Amino acid sequence: MSRLLFFILLIVPADLFAAETAPLNLFRSGLKLAVAMAIVIGIMLLFHALSRKGFRLLEKRQGGRIRVMESRPMGGRKALCLVEVDGQRLLLGLGNDRVELLHHFDAEANPATQFEKHLRSHAEAQS
Repeated sequence: MSRLLFFILLIVPADLFAAETAPLNLFRSGLKLAVAMAIVIGIMLLFHALSRKGFRLLEKRQGGRIRVMESRPMGGRKALCLVEVDGQRLLLGLGNDRVELLHHFDAEANPATQFEKHLRSHAEAQS
């Protein structure tokens, strides 16, 4: 009995059971799509323009003791970061799960010679 009902349903066109619908208007659908796309692109351009002007959703705190002066990516998730804390400059190495102090710059000494001395002492300690 169930097989007979199944075959009858296969033979009867599905259009008989469908509800009457209005004909599809492609111009109206295309116009709606174009307007929606223009709105989305406009919002994206607005956020881009605001971010270029310095607008931040979460404002940075002004007058903090820690200031990131420069950051350079080294590949992957590693970077070098020059930070100033209470007038002292620190060179930090940033990795996936750790932060290392690479060098502490003295304000009164020449930074280039101090870095070379630190590098030599570190190389001698390793050998």
